[in-house]
Amino acid sequence: MIAASILFILPKDTDWNSIRTVALQRATEYYQGLEGLRTKIFVLNEETGEYGGLYVWENKEALETFLNSELFAGSKQKFGEPIIHTFEIAALIEESKLKELY
Repeated sequence: MIAASILFILPKDTDWNSIRTVALQRATEYYQGLEGLRTKIFVLNEETGEYGGLYVWENKEALETFLNSELFAGSKQKFGEPIIHTFEIAALIEESKLKELY
């Protein structure tokens, strides 16, 4: 399995409540059932202006498919070029349910 952090730096005047709404919308409309995606956590940090996701993928090919997808291209068009880091997963603990926090 592969983990990835994909973070966009948003403008200082970002409406963070709107971003929370966008995250929930994108989660329900685009990411549920995405092939090869085990987990996505939408994250934001108002202090640093970061918004994005922490992902767990079945394999590197699934991640590469996503990075070359129209879905990801749309994210880049909306939010700009992200900072991407990838990692091999050595061990994983996860709960069985997704949680809506807002």
